[in-house]
Amino acid sequence: MFRKDYIMRMIEDFIKAMAKIILKREMKNYTDARIELNNLSILVTGFGLENLRLLGPAGIKYVFNQNKESEAEKIYCAARILKEEGLILQSQGKTEDSLKSLEISKELFKMASEMDIPEKNEALDEFEELSK
Repeated sequence: MFRKDYIMRMIEDFIKAMAKIILKREMKNYTDARIELNNLSILVTGFGLENLRLLGPAGIKYVFNQNKESEAEKIYCAARILKEEGLILQSQGKTEDSLKSLEISKELFKMASEMDIPEKNEALDEFEELSK
């Protein structure tokens, strides 16, 4: 029970941090948004944005699979982080980099939608949205 409460609290904090990053993107403050997103990524996953992209979906799954207790949540959070990075890059006109982040995000959302997490339906919705 304690573990579940802790994870839920972490997810709530993650969502609050993402909301601030999204606001910065919408205000066209891309540099600060990417810095905060990178810091959030390191905090949650242990990897910066570039390292997550380099790992790709299979590498991310492999690394997070080492700790079964947090695997699904970390995959879900990595998917959210990479989606936001893709949207920031898209807003900056960096289409190729944006597409790479969004494609990895899509695959991670698919993985997360097949796992036992409270955000399972959200992950499936995100996967379907990114598949369009």
